[in-house]
Order: sequence, then C-alpha cells, then structure tokens
Amino acid sequence: MRPRTNRDDYHTMFREQQVNLIRLRTGHNRLNAHMNRKFKLAPSPTCACGQEYQTAEHILQRCPLLDEERKEVWPSPTPLQIKLYGSRQELEKTTTFITSAGLIV
Repeated sequence: MRPRTNRDDYHTMFREQQVNLIRLRTGHNRLNAHMNRKFKLAPSPTCACGQEYQTAEHILQRCPLLDEERKEVWPSPTPLQIKLYGSRQELEKTTTFITSAGLIV
C-alpha cells in the first residue's frame, strides 16, 4: 500500500484529538451510557444532570451541566454532524470542549 499523499482534516490532528473524536463518533467511549451498557462499570447510564443517558450527543448538544462550556466554544447552535465531522476548526472546537469540560471519553 502506498502512503496517503493528501490528508483530510481529521488526519492532520494530533493523535489524542483523533482518539477522542473516534470515540465520540463510534459511541465506544468512557461515557456512562456505554460503560453501563457494555461493561457494567458505571452504576447508571444516566448523566450527572439526571435528564438523559450520558452519550456523545447529550454532552455535545444538550447537557445543562455543560451549557457554559458549550456556549464558550460554540456561541451559536451547531449541529452534531458539524461538531464530529466538520472542518479542522470545528473538530478542534470539539476536542477543546471535551478538555475544558473535564470529560474523559
């Protein structure tokens, strides 16, 4: 196989950023919903806010506990698709949000 000559935005990011994005995209992450359903390592699939299961969509879009951090990174509403598959700038915003929120995915 020949090495890739042109790189998309995802492949130009640091490895840690790539890992976080892949985990969020696939749902194979350390959030409560996955850890409870798959491994029974979380006591409940519910987020600490108590409103929904703690999934990537919930933390990136709706969790009231993360509203402040979310508004700092995305001042206007941004679709989940853009946050997970957008341009490099959008992908970096997503990884910045995860870090600033103190989440381990």
